[in-house]
Amino acid sequence: MRPKRFPDWEKELKHFPLNPKGVPPKLMNSVEERIAMEATTKRSRGKVWVAAAALLLASAILFTQREPILGLFKQEVKTPQFDVKTERSIKVQWVDGMSFMSRYGNAFIIQYPNMDVDAINSPPYDPQKDRAVQFEELIEKEKPDVVYVPMEVYKKLADKGLLLPLDPFIQKEKYDLGVFQESVVETIRDSGGGKLYGMAPNFSTQALYYNKSLFDKYGVPYPTDQMSWEDVLALAQRFPANGQGEDRVYGLIPYSASPYGTAESIGRTKGIGLTDADVSKMTANTDAWRSIFQFVADGVKKGWLYESKPLTGSISGADFYKRNPFLTGNAAMMVSTNSTANDLIQAKQRYNLADFAWDIVTEPVDPAKPNVSSTFRIDEIYAIPANSENARDGWELIKSIHSEAMTRKVSSSYTGNFGLYSRKFESRTPITYRLEAFTMLRPDDQASSLAIMDRPLYTSLSAIVNEEMKSAAAGTKSLDDAIGAIQQRGQTAIEQAKVEKKP
Repeated sequence: MRPKRFPDWEKELKHFPLNPKGVPPKLMNSVEERIAMEATTKRSRGKVWVAAAALLLASAILFTQREPILGLFKQEVKTPQFDVKTERSIKVQWVDGMSFMSRYGNAFIIQYPNMDVDAINSPPYDPQKDRAVQFEELIEKEKPDVVYVPMEVYKKLADKGLLLPLDPFIQKEKYDLGVFQESVVETIRDSGGGKLYGMAPNFSTQALYYNKSLFDKYGVPYPTDQMSWEDVLALAQRFPANGQGEDRVYGLIPYSASPYGTAESIGRTKGIGLTDADVSKMTANTDAWRSIFQFVADGVKKGWLYESKPLTGSISGADFYKRNPFLTGNAAMMVSTNSTANDLIQAKQRYNLADFAWDIVTEPVDPAKPNVSSTFRIDEIYAIPANSENARDGWELIKSIHSEAMTRKVSSSYTGNFGLYSRKFESRTPITYRLEAFTMLRPDDQASSLAIMDRPLYTSLSAIVNEEMKSAAAGTKSLDDAIGAIQQRGQTAIEQAKVEKKP
């Protein structure tokens, strides 16, 4: 009886776009199964030869950890000249298709009149479904030439060989990556296992804003770059928190102005999470977390730590800015992104708010890693699916999105709303604050080891921590009892989330 053919895996192997992570395990197992079957078939001299060759190949794979097989199946990326004459269309997936056309697509069509852009929406968020799977299905069904995916999805798609490496295009055209923030390029490359499968026009980090006028008034020394959380919180406690109305002063507004948000930010800087990496077990009952919760409970109790108020109804104009005590001059420090710098400028120009001297230093850091940012983020990445039939057009669109002209256009139209720009360029609007406070720290190589929670579980844990920390601050529970409740209730929430996620 002849051995069974394997048309599915052979076809997959033939077209498989390899990546530096290697051939996926499932496909590798199929190869090894085929080798084993051939090795046991000895009905002819030809098959004996096949068996011997197969065994030699298997041995080589075994002793070199399977890497040489990559050399047998090189992914060929065609890099022809971009055709500026033939009329055709390119399909791109974005959060919202119409918004993409407004921000990027129309400008691309004006630049290349022979091109049309078909912009489709991202798959709707479904908490019960793996986000990467949703994008895989979209790529298979819609066959877009450019996708716009979250970082965690980008990693998974690259690992599976579903994205096309951009390196061949970059090398052929001698495309200058030096005009981009090195931290952005290297983070994307590292996430692709050493190859660049995508590019990102924006990134975000946080910094520590401080009201110089308040520091001068109360005789408190200014914050400095690379301070620890303990040092920042010590400064925050030096401001009086017993004022009323317009005289009320807060020492610190955390980025996520809630007990949970504050604790989570401090923990992330220290490299610890409230759960293990698999999000299967709570880890709140440790000495490290007890120290963090102690700071948070004290801050809430004594009033120097600001907690945001729920927003009811719509709000606009000056009232929007007045909701932020830092913009009204009632907070000494605030951890935030570069958007707050724009808010400070706009609040002063339009409503005569924020009429005080201010400056920025780096976000709080872990003293053991003083040059590392724990808040560096690349939210979305542009990439070309490996099955795109218009990869060269996709590359041209990605270049257009990341060009200096497009960066200037977007920066002038969407000031402060979309993070920092990956491309380094001199703004025509003078920047009056220390932009280097956002860029001088490097990304955290270990950040990926912290757990990434689904949104429903994140919401549940946030509510639990906020409630228990307020109980500890009010004295209705001891700190240890509150931490014990966080551990127990959090574990229950994790187990419930597992049940709800099952199909």
